[in-house]
Amino acid sequence: MKITRWQLFWMFTTLEISMSIWLTVSPTIETARQDAWISLLLAGVIGIAVTLILVLVSQRHSAYTLVEFAQKLCGKWVGKLIAALYIMVWFSVSADILRIFSLFIKQFLFHDTPIWVIAILMVSAMVYINYAGNIEAIARFSELAGPLLLIGILITFGLNVTNLHPELILPVFADSGAVPILKGSFVNASFLGESMMIMMLTPFIVNSQKMLKPALLAICVPSLVAVLTAIFVVMTFGTNIGSTLIYPYFSMVRFINYLEFIQNMDVWIMFIWIFSVFVKLAIYLFINSYGTAQLLGIKNWRILIGFAAVVIFAISLTPANIIGLLDYAKLVWIIYIFPIFIVGLPILLLFISFLRGRSLAHE
Repeated sequence: MKITRWQLFWMFTTLEISMSIWLTVSPTIETARQDAWISLLLAGVIGIAVTLILVLVSQRHSAYTLVEFAQKLCGKWVGKLIAALYIMVWFSVSADILRIFSLFIKQFLFHDTPIWVIAILMVSAMVYINYAGNIEAIARFSELAGPLLLIGILITFGLNVTNLHPELILPVFADSGAVPILKGSFVNASFLGESMMIMMLTPFIVNSQKMLKPALLAICVPSLVAVLTAIFVVMTFGTNIGSTLIYPYFSMVRFINYLEFIQNMDVWIMFIWIFSVFVKLAIYLFINSYGTAQLLGIKNWRILIGFAAVVIFAISLTPANIIGLLDYAKLVWIIYIFPIFIVGLPILLLFISFLRGRSLAHE
């Protein structure tokens, strides 16, 4: 199983964009108002710094996944505990993404279809691409989905120009200040932190010692898209409406109408967005299956694909009144997972690696 550095770029670009412009723009506008674009720009800088740390620790142990090099650095049992905690995180976020996806499709396309039907169709596709192929198949699919997603977004930006009101983006900085701007950046910065999965993918990357450039570009591109999305949403709806929309970008796309000839762009955008979410969930399923197999000492990781898929599917069906649509992101991901698993533990692992004074990349 091998993927190229630029396939890694498209995988990360696709999965970062797929949720960030859907779920982070509105909370950022709510916090930073018309300066949300500055918050998202700052989030990109934080995301680049975090990804740099993740790449450095991964490159020092490029022959191993996180499950393996955590044990080499911290000892067998502590390393296994760290790996198990990461796998639990990846299972939980996979289920949350699947739930959000299913609810979104039900709300906008299939109103009378049970959520579990939508979820099981996506899970079936995830299982198929992982079982029939592997990470290579997902990487190749992302090379198709990623460019389609970017082209679609750029087209919608162009078509929405006539709906913009530039005065809504003003004044800059005066109404919010540094603290709200910094606070608003944490939402998207935490989503960009999904690049932590690189610690599981490095052994499969051809010439991984040169993966820093595509990895950082895969943070820069989604960050730029998020900044432009925030600017367009604020200039279209203003801050009062923009901050209350659950899916502000999608609402903006539905607003496009040229002489009643070019309209209903949301259907096309939703179609390619489904592809991007599929890439994201398929990668998580691979990481969960492969990581669990390594943790348990099982050589054939494919036999755990079904188990991982069932767990993700079951957790995703948690009733919304127990775990709300965005509560996971607000109460778990940003507060605990981002500072501990995306920032804290990688820094600790990198420090231990430097402390030992040698690389385990070819041990």
